[in-house]
Amino acid sequence: MNAANRRGYFRAKITVPVRWRVLSSEEARAARQGMGQTLFRRSGVLDPIDEFIEQATPGSKEEQLYRCLQLINNKLDFVIEQTFLRPSEAPPSRGMVVDLSGSGLRLSCREHLKQGTLLMMDLLLPGTFQYQVELVSEVIRVEAMEDGYEAGCRIIDIEESARESIVKLVFQKQRRDIRHGKLNQEDPNAV
Repeated sequence: MNAANRRGYFRAKITVPVRWRVLSSEEARAARQGMGQTLFRRSGVLDPIDEFIEQATPGSKEEQLYRCLQLINNKLDFVIEQTFLRPSEAPPSRGMVVDLSGSGLRLSCREHLKQGTLLMMDLLLPGTFQYQVELVSEVIRVEAMEDGYEAGCRIIDIEESARESIVKLVFQKQRRDIRHGKLNQEDPNAV
């Protein structure tokens, strides 16, 4: 295997909804300077439930309860955000992630995205406690398809807890595929 082709994270064919917007030139400049996380909605603000989880004994029933509350809170935040989307704001573009790893993703969409474009993305990860993940990605390649485009994106900024959620989801999918004998049948070069 070519050393330039090696990946830092395993990937899996996972289909999850995504929405995104192209970063403004000022936001893109900040992201390229390593300050992309300042663009996130929460931007480093610790949720009170996160504080309780940090204080709970790992593996305890208390920690499990707080994680369940965190999941409910994250889902409610998502519903509230969707309900109160301001009409003056342009709605974000939507698509589907068709391939996911801790370092990048492949996105199916109708819009033609230019190589080098930076995107602020929200992924919905229903199988994780985080539920909604924010990240900044760079479009590194675009392919025309019959019903739109597929864009390969490299994650350039993400909170580590969000990356951990993605990696956990990828491993869950791989375990399921192994149990069902599906791993690498579709694409012998995957993973």
